[in-house]
This record gives sequence, C-alpha cells and structure tokens, in this order.
Amino acid sequence: MPYRFFQPKLTCRPSRNSVQMAEAINGRLVSPAQHQRFRWRLIFHFLVSLCLTFALSVSSLPLVAQPAISQGRISEILDGSEVYIQNTLARVNDVANRGQQVRTGVARTQVNFNTGAVARLSRHSVLTIGQCAQLQRGVLLVNGAVNGCTSSVTAGVRGTTYILEVDETGQEQIKVLEGEVIVTKQPEAEQPGDSPQATPAIPATPATAEAETVTLSAGQKIATRKGQRLGEPVNLTVEEFLAILNGDLFRSYVEQLPGLANIRSVFQRLYPGVPFPLSVPSLPIPRIPRPRLPFF
Repeated sequence: MPYRFFQPKLTCRPSRNSVQMAEAINGRLVSPAQHQRFRWRLIFHFLVSLCLTFALSVSSLPLVAQPAISQGRISEILDGSEVYIQNTLARVNDVANRGQQVRTGVARTQVNFNTGAVARLSRHSVLTIGQCAQLQRGVLLVNGAVNGCTSSVTAGVRGTTYILEVDETGQEQIKVLEGEVIVTKQPEAEQPGDSPQATPAIPATPATAEAETVTLSAGQKIATRKGQRLGEPVNLTVEEFLAILNGDLFRSYVEQLPGLANIRSVFQRLYPGVPFPLSVPSLPIPRIPRPRLPFF
C-alpha cells in the first residue's frame, strides 16, 4: 500500500483584535494602521481650528493689555535743564518710579521705560508713571507697547508710535504716526456736590452711559475734551505730519527713535512723492574679506 502524505489545509484567519479595529469609513473597510492615521489627522485639524479661533478672539479685543510701567529713566535732556522728578531737578540717568511725576519747563526730555518703550515730552508737560503713561498737560510721544492715557481717554496699543496732547483749554488729541491705536473714553461720573440744576457756562455734549471706542489707523487723529464725546477720526494732512517730524518731538535728539523706519514707510504710503524729512540710518553691510593670492 503506497504511502499517502497528508498535507494539512492551512487557513489564515484574522485576529480578533484586528477584526474589531477595522471600521467602515466613508463606505470602505480600512486597516488598523489607516484607522490610526485617520484619528491623528482629526486631532491635528481640531487643534488647528482651536488655535485659529483663539487668535481671532484675541485680535477683536477692544483694549490691549500691556505690562504696567514700574519706572522710567531720563535718557536725554534738551533745550535747558528744567526737567523735574517730583519737583526735584533731574539729570540724565535719574529714574522716576511708579506713581511719580516727570515735569518739564523750558526743556524737552526722553524717558526710557522699563518695558522697552520710549516717551518724549515737549516743553511745559507733565507725565505720571503708572499703569499707563498718563499725561496731565503738554505733548507726549510714545513709541512701543505702552498704553497712554489722559483724564478721560485711554489709548490701547499693540506696539506703535502715537502722540497725546492736552492743551490749556482742556482739549485732548491723539495722533497716530504708525501702527494702530484703540481709543476708549469712559463715561463721566457726576462729581460730589454737583447740582443737577446748575447751568454750565459752555454747553457740553452729555456723557454716554457706555464707554466709547474708536480705532485709529496710521495717519489719523481724534479730538475730545472732558465731559464731551469722542470726535470723528480725521486724516492728518501732509503739512501736519511734516510739522510733527520737524518739531520738538524729533528735532535734535541724539538717540534714534525705535521704529523710525516704520514711520517713514507710513509717510511714503500716505503721501507718495513727498520727501521724508528725517534720515533713517541703514543697516550696516558686513564686509566680505577678499582672498589674497600667495606671492611666489
């Protein structure tokens, strides 16, 4: 009887785990590896959508929070010596701490804040170091991420260059040279002892119950005064812009104002063909050494 070799019939059955992990996605059966890649793809798209939503919500905030100023150092004094910190005559490198005043007489000064921002005060100006750069009187230029304020408005910034002005009549102005400023005016509270029957000498627009907010772009200004609403944004004329650049806030300072190149770009975009009156130093070009040929 011949020998018969029995060959077992081998069948390849999928494991139970692989069968359970296979799922139907979009009408087709996928493997566990494909399923894992699909899950990671969903997680990635979810995280991207979450980041975009957060970025859009932050960009729509009405006021930009900035780090509080703790001190300002006097870096330059021009046109005399009448610069005071708390009524004490100041010198270069003297420091005004939080809550203290910097006041100018017939002089101008530059103050470098601990946050890296720069402020310049014109003649007969008063500035208080605090949560914001608070101007009581005069003209203040702010360059950098510092919110400025007066007695009635707050200028929220994202790192820019703007000017605050408070004149003798109480009129307040904000002028933006570069970047964007969000101006917020809080409603006026009735002062103690005010009589509702009292008639003001000059009629004023009644204060609103809610805060007003206006966004100023580069090359715009806005005016207001205490007890009145914000005015409408107005574009700076080329004569106004030139007067600022040639005036006390820029003239004769030794230190270069940070962001001057950005101001020039805005000026050239707003007033094409008009020469920019200030010189902007260019970046130094590194010298490339030339190889020397050996002499034989």
